[in-house]
Amino acid sequence: MTTDHSEDPPATMTIPKLAARVGRSRTLIHRLASTPAEGWPAPVYRPGSTRPEYDVAWFDAYWAARQAGMTQGRRTDLQRPPED
Repeated sequence: MTTDHSEDPPATMTIPKLAARVGRSRTLIHRLASTPAEGWPAPVYRPGSTRPEYDVAWFDAYWAARQAGMTQGRRTDLQRPPED
């Protein structure tokens, strides 16, 4: 007997739990979630709760893509200006 889990609600987490999941501050995750350019989906709310929750699978994919797109910058403030 197989069980079809396609109708199960997605696993969701609040911003503090998402922040702990990736080892970052909840302030950063909240800022990302509230910035329209970041493209976060609309949050879901559990019955009787006012805390927004986000799909964990979506967040994991978003975070992986975000981290892959980041590159370590190079300090330029210590470089000497070119000599004429």
